[in-house]
Amino acid sequence: MEQTKTTASKRELLVLATLYLIGFTLLAIHPYDRADWALENLFPISQLIAVVIFYRYFRFTRLSYYMIFFYLFVQSWGGHFTYAEAAPFNWVRDHFHLMRNDYDRVAHFMLGFLLGIPIREILMRFVITSRRWLAFLTAAIVLAIGAFYEFIEWWVSVLATPNLGDKFLGTQGDIWDTQWDMFLALVGAVCTLILFQSWHDRELGISVLRHPGDNGERSRLGR
Repeated sequence: MEQTKTTASKRELLVLATLYLIGFTLLAIHPYDRADWALENLFPISQLIAVVIFYRYFRFTRLSYYMIFFYLFVQSWGGHFTYAEAAPFNWVRDHFHLMRNDYDRVAHFMLGFLLGIPIREILMRFVITSRRWLAFLTAAIVLAIGAFYEFIEWWVSVLATPNLGDKFLGTQGDIWDTQWDMFLALVGAVCTLILFQSWHDRELGISVLRHPGDNGERSRLGR
């Protein structure tokens, strides 16, 4: 039986976009620091614009669209409070006597957890390989994106005013903050692949075949 790709309807996508824009507008009211808010929101707005522009040429699965939607909120929430002061993690820090606000840790984990599947889907458009290699490439790209984001934080901290650079960097005095951020993005990617890879395959309309002499599974996209 032929399988087809499961994607979100235009109405569903319109609802998601409207919900995000409402949330974005609310989070734009009296942010902790307006300059930091503007910098942080360059990323989610750029992602949203890219998804809209390429909709005619590339449509994600329903699972990928929802993951992108939630990741936009993760970034805009951090932009409103700054990643070092995001609610409710100040309360968590104080209640459990922790050393820092860990929202930035959660956000970097979510980079891998929520964008790993969309990245996998884009790769499948251009790369024909085994599922194991596809998982490796997905995790590697997430790690590369996490590392590049650290470069951006570094450049902003050097080029911007010290006060803005410190807020955007958000290390909170942790000398291993950069390494933790990249590591957690990688962990997020591994977790999402373990949990959602089979679900994603079903939405893509993929049947997994084993070929004689092939140690890995190869994926075939149903037409």
